Amino acid sequence: MCGFVGFSDPDGGGDASRATAGRMLAAVAHRGTDGSGWCHHRGITLAHCALTFVDPDRARQPFLSGSGHVSVVFNGEIYNHAALRRELRASGAALRTESDTEVLVELYERHGMRMLGRLRGMYAFALHDARTGTTVLARDPMGKKPLYYARVPRGVAFASELAALLHHPDVPRTPDPRAVADYLVLRAFPAPGSAVSGVRKVRPGCFVRHEDGVLTEVEHWRPASPGVAARTGVREAEARFTALFRSAVERRVLSTGRPLGVLLSGGLDSSAVAAVAQDVSPHGPVPTFSAGFSDTDFDESAHALLVARHLGTEHHVVRIGGRDLAEVVESEYGRADEPLADPSLLPTRIVCRAARRRVRGVLTGDGADELLLGYRFFQAERALEALLRVMPADRVEALAGAVARRLPQRSGNLPARAALAQLARGVRAAPEHRFYLATAPFAPARLPALFRPEAAGALTDHDPFAEVARLLEGRAGLSPLERSRLAVVCHFLRDVILTKTDRGGMRSALELRSPFLDVDLVEYVDALPPGLKLRGFTGKYLLRRAAAPWLPRDTVRRTKLGFRAPVAALLRGELRTLLRDTLAPAALDRGGLFDPRAVRVLLDDHLSGRRDTSRGLWALLCYQLWSDGLPAACRAPAPPAPVALTEEMRRAV
Repeated sequence: MCGFVGFSDPDGGGDASRATAGRMLAAVAHRGTDGSGWCHHRGITLAHCALTFVDPDRARQPFLSGSGHVSVVFNGEIYNHAALRRELRASGAALRTESDTEVLVELYERHGMRMLGRLRGMYAFALHDARTGTTVLARDPMGKKPLYYARVPRGVAFASELAALLHHPDVPRTPDPRAVADYLVLRAFPAPGSAVSGVRKVRPGCFVRHEDGVLTEVEHWRPASPGVAARTGVREAEARFTALFRSAVERRVLSTGRPLGVLLSGGLDSSAVAAVAQDVSPHGPVPTFSAGFSDTDFDESAHALLVARHLGTEHHVVRIGGRDLAEVVESEYGRADEPLADPSLLPTRIVCRAARRRVRGVLTGDGADELLLGYRFFQAERALEALLRVMPADRVEALAGAVARRLPQRSGNLPARAALAQLARGVRAAPEHRFYLATAPFAPARLPALFRPEAAGALTDHDPFAEVARLLEGRAGLSPLERSRLAVVCHFLRDVILTKTDRGGMRSALELRSPFLDVDLVEYVDALPPGLKLRGFTGKYLLRRAAAPWLPRDTVRRTKLGFRAPVAALLRGELRTLLRDTLAPAALDRGGLFDPRAVRVLLDDHLSGRRDTSRGLWALLCYQLWSDGLPAACRAPAPPAPVALTEEMRRAV
């Protein structure tokens, strides 16, 4: 893992270019602690900081192809690099290293961007081809690694994080109200947008080509249509799923000589990953790490300990209290890369920080719930489909609301009353919108009243679901459940969950690997009919069958709890003063987006206990802390000391 930056620099490469690259790279220095490097390569300046897993001594970046024509900076790992290297050598390539970076650049020399179909791994990279003057920015199919870019007067600038890109003198720094509106519904800034006007993200499964002053986006991968393998039997599907899952874990464990740990929540997904990792690891017992919350409504550490003992892992429990969570907000959110309103980032950050003291990388269970219909929402969606076939939407809405009001009020993890009430509000919506309307900090209809009149004018025709609509184009005939699943993958998995895992780990230079998001496994699961993922009201059906021989029976059958933080209590307790100060009228006046009167109602209601408005307040707090810290984030930090250019780089300059 690593961080990288770069920019078009037609006649540069001197002290000014090096200083700009140094300032940008310093903003992502936490992503790679094993050294840094920079070079000017025939019209482009590149810089890189490394967290090495494969051939660290000879694979320093920026890396040049053997011909010297192509330079690359690369964040991620190609898990099948050994097999691809053998193919390259068999075809006559004189490779100089054992690194996946060299495999990437030499494949490009031979196959161009068609090589992306050969790669199995996670990646974001920037590649410059001096033969054509072309710069290519690419992300893997699921978007596991971030990549931002912006037009600048001489071409394009790019970086692994938004904070780094903002250190380029020609990149804009003005917040984008329409993107903020997306964030307040979706909890993240969905690609291709960003928090800043004029700055974009490369979409997952896409690459952006800059050539002759023109930017062109090309989609190289998208999720398959569900139901293609409709005639697959249960036993056949289970055998194929198990083989692909085991292969996905094994690829990640064995692609590096370094031991990896597992973030073990105690739920089915991470427990299955831990089971296979323990079975294939060549390094002895696998280190596993779980969060232990002082709030018992959120604590799964006993379940994680049960699994760890069953598997024989080297287990570590990271105890987390409200003060620990508040410390992360107070010390980091003012200099966050980009606002993210997912409270689970807090415990993720703390557990990753503890794990980094023992390992450089961990496996996670991310992706299983979205791909295999594991969320309770999908069970509710199936029930909703059945109800809507026999009664009108207004009666379903009234019924759900009435049941919700009869349930007890509680503020713990996944309270049924709140979940049912939120679902009731989305009954009349399109299936692909219901998940987001049920979990949104703010419903789209409420946004104009939240914004100041001058900012609300920018929201005319605002549609937070435009990217969902794009993903569903040409997919006629999908069931409501299938449309819901694709929509959840579109934003919640890609923009929320994977942003959280990248940010939570890389702040401590810890690499997170997600076997369930292996592209071969994803493509197979995508093509399966929904009944093999959600059997009746049992989610992750194939995974439960596959994991039954590996795990305790209670683990396989357990209902998902979810990895969250007690944000409602946190805002009333440890973060109360910070919340009031950050969302005070004077502070909101500086930002110029939100109406202080509307925010005051949310504050008073939550802090008095009249109603829980923590979702909206959390989103506003995260955004406002970032916005307040934006001017400081753009000040020039001291540049890191780049490593010397390699001999190949010197010859190419």
